[in-house]
Amino acid sequence: MAEEATGSDESDDLRALLGEGPVPFPERTERKFQPWHRPRKQYVRRVQWVREIGFLARDLQLADRELRYLTLPGNDLLDIRHIAENICSPRDVKLRYLGFNSAAAPTAADQPELNAAQFSINRLDCIQPQSEVFPGDFRSVGEVRSVPWQRMRREGPFHAINIDLCGGFAVHEKDEGVPNYFAALQEILHNQESSDEEFLLFITTRMDDDNVDTEAMKTLLRLAQDIHDTCQKYSAAFAAAWGLQGSNAPVRIPEIVGASEAFMLGLTQWIIASGVSFGLKAYVRSFMTYRTGSGNGEDDIVSLAIRFKPDPIARPDAYGLAKTPTLALSTTDKLCDQSAIVPRRVRERARVDEILRNQADEFERCIAESSALLSAAGYDASLYRDWLTQVDGLNMAK
Repeated sequence: MAEEATGSDESDDLRALLGEGPVPFPERTERKFQPWHRPRKQYVRRVQWVREIGFLARDLQLADRELRYLTLPGNDLLDIRHIAENICSPRDVKLRYLGFNSAAAPTAADQPELNAAQFSINRLDCIQPQSEVFPGDFRSVGEVRSVPWQRMRREGPFHAINIDLCGGFAVHEKDEGVPNYFAALQEILHNQESSDEEFLLFITTRMDDDNVDTEAMKTLLRLAQDIHDTCQKYSAAFAAAWGLQGSNAPVRIPEIVGASEAFMLGLTQWIIASGVSFGLKAYVRSFMTYRTGSGNGEDDIVSLAIRFKPDPIARPDAYGLAKTPTLALSTTDKLCDQSAIVPRRVRERARVDEILRNQADEFERCIAESSALLSAAGYDASLYRDWLTQVDGLNMAK
């Protein structure tokens, strides 16, 4: 009887562990497409991000080396997948990425999707398996000695930094306990000061009134106005871009440009000035703008690309003993030289919705590329075109 009881207890234990029988596989839930899955995002991904990274990989001769990439990926990691397939795999470059995403936290509802995406991507031959998405708020990088700051310092300096936001870089921060995006980028640029190679910075941000803090906008406008008033190269470029030649009237930037253009001018100026302070030289490469949703109106999202190269500065000696044989450019001259291209870049920005609306071949290419990326991420690509028809109509890029 004792043996029978023991056997019964063991059976009960196994039953408790394994259950009463085969458990049916959970049905696969249909993943819903999101607003950022529209073809215009693929245009930015390919024509701006991958193109610039490709130039950098070529110039730095990264073949058989690592491409270090800091990103704010969505749960599908589409940017990482696209860079791996189009830059790293063809060039025998290993992609080592560090991402920041709050969905990576153990308690996040979207963690299973993110884990599945990261598992599949890290199995690719061109991905360093130690790459990871860190479960933290990217803004915390701006807090010195914080865990995100330490992780950024450990993995950097980077070859490409992609701050791809759904909201605003300059939005009013409601949480006083978290640094803002300006602080985070400042610490990243500070860390890039140690790099002896060129690198790229991409920022995608909302620039409508609801996503730009009023006080921050005032400061950005002041930066744009100051460089205009103190740099003849900049003021001449601004006059040419906005057709102001021959006018002797004082130029007040907010009275001439739109709010979004003023934001682009000011934000870029802050980035250039921050780079100069950390011994970096900026080359502003491109701006792309488009509109959220499918309604009409002004573009309210900008994606900018800036390439930096090391430009070490001599730190002043308070005692006057340190002497150098060469005379370096002043900070004022550096700001002037690096900023002069900005007005033309802003004025000649690529308006993505307009491009895709008028170029059917390009639009179809973006649809095909988006479908392939989304399929690799677990979406039913056969439904993608129908979804686009429902939200926009296939004759629209939005």
